[in-house]
Amino acid sequence: MTEKHTPVMELHPLCTYFPRMSEAEFSALKDNIQAIGQTHPIYTLDGMILDGGNRYRALCELDIEPLMTAYTGNNPTQFILSSNLHRRHLSQGQSAAIVSASQSWVKAQVNSASDLPTALPLATAEARAKQSGVGQRTQQMADKLIKEAPAELVKEVINGKKSLTKAIKEITPAKPVIAKPAQDPVIDAAIQSSQPAVLTNDQALSQLIEEQQATIQTLEADKQTLKAVLDADDQLAASFDEVKVLTAANQVLNERINALNTEKEAALKAADYWKAQYLELEESLDKERVD
Repeated sequence: MTEKHTPVMELHPLCTYFPRMSEAEFSALKDNIQAIGQTHPIYTLDGMILDGGNRYRALCELDIEPLMTAYTGNNPTQFILSSNLHRRHLSQGQSAAIVSASQSWVKAQVNSASDLPTALPLATAEARAKQSGVGQRTQQMADKLIKEAPAELVKEVINGKKSLTKAIKEITPAKPVIAKPAQDPVIDAAIQSSQPAVLTNDQALSQLIEEQQATIQTLEADKQTLKAVLDADDQLAASFDEVKVLTAANQVLNERINALNTEKEAALKAADYWKAQYLELEESLDKERVD
């Protein structure tokens, strides 16, 4: 029995922005490679794996020599986003966070290396949203997450362990509660004696209170609308998680069905062969009886 290869190549920072496969997905990938071999090369950049980290790990565990190809293009960020973003089962929050994180990395490279282009390919929230396939508001939330959240929280969102909306809630400070000033119990005698002035002040105060109540009602309606949007995003993230599990299970079942079909075809070929042998033998025996 040969000893399995131990993965020795590091993942490129851009590659780490995509979550690793679940155990079920990785097991299905290994079974597929075991059955038909490596069908897609592993791309490398600067001595690190740019695309194909899961394939590389699976090949090492199967003790199969990986097929490596050096990336020679001039936009590795766009390459890895285009190669992985829409073929992986990611929630909208994950996709938006990955695009934001990758652009943050590109910006850091631009600032530290004079030979890199000064203009980012996805410099606006609209361009980033188009790349990730989400709404501009969701993309702006992801941009806020990458800019303000700690690395561990960003990782939880990218790995699908926490929804983007929940993460944003954690890094958004609560609004301070402003206490209402206590009313002065002392009533000025001069005001009491000036009835028209009191009436005028009461009317102004009443009008101000009505305006404030209308503003409060508007804010409450906006709050309810935002809550409905956030709850829907959480439900969507949970649905994507369920889709991941079902997709992995379906892939395993499809591979088993293919294997059974192969066995069935082999059995049918064997039956045809022995049937032909039987007919040939029967014909030979009939000739001998006639002779």
